[in-house]
Amino acid sequence: MDVAVQSRDGGMRHIEAEAGQTLLEALRKGGVTMFAPCGGAGTCGGCRILVHDRAGAGYRLACQTIVEDGMVAVPDDLGTLAVAGGDAAAASEQAVSGADDARFGLAVDIGTTTLALHLVDLGSRSIVASVGRVNPQVAFGSDVVARIGSASSAEGLEALCSALRDGLDDALAALGRSAGRDIGWEDLERVAVAGNTVMKHFAAGIGPEPIGAYPFAPPALFGEERRLWQADGRTGRPVRAYLAPVVAGYVGGDVTAGLHVAGLARSPKLQLYLDIGTNGEMALGSSGRIMCCATAAGPAFEGANIALGMPALRGAVSAVSIEDGELTVATVGGAEPVGICGSGLLDAVACLLDLGIVDETGRLLEAGEANRDLARRLGRVQGQRACYLDAGRRVYLTQGDVRSVQLAKAALRAGMETLMDEMHVSCDDVGRVALAGGFGSHLRAASAARIGLIPAALEHKAVSLGNAAGKGAAAALFPEGRAALEHLAASCTYLELSTSTAFAARYLDAMGFEA
Repeated sequence: MDVAVQSRDGGMRHIEAEAGQTLLEALRKGGVTMFAPCGGAGTCGGCRILVHDRAGAGYRLACQTIVEDGMVAVPDDLGTLAVAGGDAAAASEQAVSGADDARFGLAVDIGTTTLALHLVDLGSRSIVASVGRVNPQVAFGSDVVARIGSASSAEGLEALCSALRDGLDDALAALGRSAGRDIGWEDLERVAVAGNTVMKHFAAGIGPEPIGAYPFAPPALFGEERRLWQADGRTGRPVRAYLAPVVAGYVGGDVTAGLHVAGLARSPKLQLYLDIGTNGEMALGSSGRIMCCATAAGPAFEGANIALGMPALRGAVSAVSIEDGELTVATVGGAEPVGICGSGLLDAVACLLDLGIVDETGRLLEAGEANRDLARRLGRVQGQRACYLDAGRRVYLTQGDVRSVQLAKAALRAGMETLMDEMHVSCDDVGRVALAGGFGSHLRAASAARIGLIPAALEHKAVSLGNAAGKGAAAALFPEGRAALEHLAASCTYLELSTSTAFAARYLDAMGFEA
């Protein structure tokens, strides 16, 4: 059964589908990246796709649409993502110079939503090109718990590992194009990988199922070279890579790599390290002691489980501000707004609080409860109260979106406060807040403080590290960098929050917004 996949530029490719398959399943097997935050359960609406079939043309949920012979599907364009870090981004615009025998290494940050690859000149130890891509595993769910469930069978594990490896291969080819030369795995002298614990297991072809249930013990802690997973019969030599050490099931190699870049183990000044993503990984410490934890923040700040949420792709609202009493939006690439990514979501909720459209309990006002100027922005979408962010009423937040932000920010704030309680310190003792990860690199600290994600006392102590995990992976291409990461992982004390009564109490207290 033939299904045609048409790109936005008019290009066409064909994939083979089986009778009875959903369109999402067919696209997955055909190597087409689709967002499906709920993993295909039909509850999130994230796999909405334009379809032409015998019933006509229209938008359908790919996970609820059975394939037909001759069907044409038009997915959204999931192209190259920007990679945080000005030095790498600038370098990626330049062709790599040097002879054919120039020595290169590859640093990889495998995120739940995105893949970031950095080409490193081993002689100068500088990043000479970078590229970011969507992790194709997004078709299996927005968070690692969904991915673990999808990988519970041998067939499912192979599908997840295959999707990730295909994504890495595609990203490496894109990196070569960015660098102005052909680069294959065989051209790389060394490879180092950072990423959360579950993603590292997929990279190595190890089933992560034990991480999904208490005591969340990972089968491997890494901190060594391993072969990257590849399908049976694959041509080309196997790829060996150093996989950064992990601390626990939900504190991964991306954290140890980031902590190295932040310099926690080398500084006498107390630092709070935040990697604000689906898992909300964080650490508090200095050269004397480091304690870390992870919170189940959910994927809201990754753009998932939000009505119009999306990664930081072209057209995503990335910033929201108030000008002359009106909401104003900025988008990735300056394009017409089509959705909202994490940094825009944070700004939007902060602005709605400032305008009084959302109250301290998180309730979004009805149009009749606001003044005439603001009432124009308020309405209902599929039965939910909603606020339109742009004058053209293309992008909006729903009441459910605000609640998702409350849940996420409460988990993160409670985690920070529980760490400080355990370390017997206060905000006054914290000298710096290091923000890592794609979202952490672009959020406005003022918005984070306004919604209560971070204490107000820490707003002016916040600094962005850019893609700290990627930079840490670059350091791990060299022996001293690997030794530093392994020392960090061994010296971290892990605090399990799922069984902490102190965390539970803090979580409830952090649910509301400050007036």
